[in-house]
Amino acid sequence: MKKSLTLILAIALAGCALPKTAVKTGAVRPTLAVQGAPEGAQLFVDGLPMGDASAYNGVSRKVYVEDGTHVVEVRQAGAVLLSQKIFARDGETSTVVVRAEEKK
Repeated sequence: MKKSLTLILAIALAGCALPKTAVKTGAVRPTLAVQGAPEGAQLFVDGLPMGDASAYNGVSRKVYVEDGTHVVEVRQAGAVLLSQKIFARDGETSTVVVRAEEKK
């Protein structure tokens, strides 16, 4: 009798377990990559500092941004080497390129 009661109780408790759920949006955030940035140059997105611009080369690292329009700047020693507007959307990578003539 004890075994039967224990078995029924175990089955009843197993039936009360909550299901596991996961929510996924399916949307992948867009990213930003910077090519050609000199060492020591800093990356700014919408006026916010993101760190060393050369680190976000698109190979080892990228900057995650929100969908929409952003102002991207690369600065070195107080001088603006690059200022560009980008439109980021749906998991795409926007790449800005700092050209040699901008590195002066």
